Amino acid sequence: MNNIAIIGAGPSGAMAAIIASENAANQITLFDKSSPLQTLLCTGGGRCNLSYAEFDNRELAKFYPRGEKFLLSVFSQFSVEDTVEFFKNLGIETYIQADNRIFPESNKASDIRDALLKALNKPNIKTEKISISDVEYSNNKFHLTEQNGKTMEFDSLVISTGGRGEGHKLAKKLSHTITPLKPALCSLVIKETALKELSGITLKNIKADVYFGGKKQFTQSGDFLFTHFGVSGPLVYKISSYAAFLDYSEITPLTIKLNLVNKAEDEFDKILTSEFLNNGKKSLLNVISEYIPKKLAKEILRTINEDCEKKVSEVNKVSRKKIVSAICCFELNAIKTHQGGEVVTAGGVDLNELNPKTLESKIIKNLFFCGEILNIDGLTGGFNLQNCWSSGFVVGNTLKDRI
Repeated sequence: MNNIAIIGAGPSGAMAAIIASENAANQITLFDKSSPLQTLLCTGGGRCNLSYAEFDNRELAKFYPRGEKFLLSVFSQFSVEDTVEFFKNLGIETYIQADNRIFPESNKASDIRDALLKALNKPNIKTEKISISDVEYSNNKFHLTEQNGKTMEFDSLVISTGGRGEGHKLAKKLSHTITPLKPALCSLVIKETALKELSGITLKNIKADVYFGGKKQFTQSGDFLFTHFGVSGPLVYKISSYAAFLDYSEITPLTIKLNLVNKAEDEFDKILTSEFLNNGKKSLLNVISEYIPKKLAKEILRTINEDCEKKVSEVNKVSRKKIVSAICCFELNAIKTHQGGEVVTAGGVDLNELNPKTLESKIIKNLFFCGEILNIDGLTGGFNLQNCWSSGFVVGNTLKDRI
């Protein structure tokens, strides 16, 4: 018999328990200070965006700013296709949105949770609403201590407490390295406070070039939202993730250059030239507002000292070029993340200390990690849950065969 403790009853911990329990010789205790899978209820806006329809594992792994190479082994054992099939076997039919995100047909995260709770209802799985405060390893056994001081002994240990749980302290206690934790998939506070007047304006599928210290770091695309404190939306979430370990601040900001019309400057200049020739009596603001929201157009013209009511027939070449540049390279400066708004945490258990085929520790035998406690984080779109399903499966499958 293998007496297994799993600390953390989120998606990855639950998956590990379900798969490991397929061997009746495994006796599993699932510990969590909250009810199992409680965190699942708010995912995907309550609909549970459980994965993303990219069935090529190499392409799928590219959506993870950290963990891409490591995940190739993990996804080869449990892919997106396997995830869909797994939930189908639990009675959950899924569908793929136009943006490739995968949801349950019912659009209810509670249905996903209920199906997993039913799968956890087995004679060899016990769930305990208990917080584990300490762990020791000696004589090939794991000794877990509850907050009330009670100690329990186990043959194998899985830590799956998520990106912000107590698991990192336990991992460090067991001699594992924790890559510094940083907020990711979050909104950003910008230096240009005057732009709060643009709050609520959304720009669809625009491109951003991101610079730090005068050097271009990366380019990303997506929907962009102005807020009362700065900027948000899928594009900003991507930027915050890829820039998670850049020490930007008010002194050395993260410079974001937005192409508001997704056109090269020379191409957009030709378009505006034609517009100005054919609509000479129109105001500058009215013409520019055909390409970007009117409030944003007004702000751009203000910052470059152009009169909104000027007739376009009066705009000279120099002014036109200046307008084109301001629209195709609209610059913002992010000074920090918006506190409390992060969706996931970058950083976690150092992947170099784990076997990618089993997710077992290279330091202590029969110690495993899965889910967001790992130094793995994906973009928005179901990628972080896919990491949980896949890594949880790998751990559970390893334990299923280890008696």
